[in-house]
Amino acid sequence: MDTRPPPSGSPYVVVGIDPDPSMNRESVHWAAHEAALRGAALHLVYAWEPGSAHHAHYAPMHTLVDPTVQRRRAREALEKAEQAAHHVRPELTVVRRSIEGPTVPVLLGAAGEAALLVLGSRPRHVDRRPLGPVTRECLRCARCPVVTVGSVSGREDRRSTPTGTRTTGVSP
Repeated sequence: MDTRPPPSGSPYVVVGIDPDPSMNRESVHWAAHEAALRGAALHLVYAWEPGSAHHAHYAPMHTLVDPTVQRRRAREALEKAEQAAHHVRPELTVVRRSIEGPTVPVLLGAAGEAALLVLGSRPRHVDRRPLGPVTRECLRCARCPVVTVGSVSGREDRRSTPTGTRTTGVSP
C-alpha cells in the first residue's frame, strides 16, 4: 500500500475508509463518481494507530490488538473499498493508502493537496449528533472542500447523495 504523498499537480479525491465496512460503500461510490467527473484519481485512505496508543497501563494485555492484525484489517478494508470503486467506475485510477497515525491528522495530511475530501457518516439516530468527531474536525480544519455521505440502507446501484458539504474557501 502506498503511504507516500501523491505527486503535486495531479488531481485526486480522497475518501476516508472507516474500519466499519457498512460506512464505506456509499461514500466510496459517491467519491468514485465525483473523481471520474473531475478526471481525478481516487485515493482510499485508512488511518490506524498501534493498539497500545490509547491503551491504559492498567488494562489487561490481552485487550491489545496486534499491529499485524491491524495492518491486515486495513488491507482488507482498502481492498473492499477498491472493489466498490471499480464496481461503479471500472476505468478509475485508485490508490490505496494505509497510514499509521491518528485519524484526523492522517486524513487532513492525505487531503492536503486534494480536490476534495469525502467522508462517510452514520445515521443521526446512532448518537443523536448529525456528524461524528472525526468528521466535525475534518470539516473545521481541512484545506479542501469536504463532503459527507450518509450510509443509506436499501439503495443498490443508485448514486449516493451527500448529506452535507462545507467549502473551506478553496475552489475545487
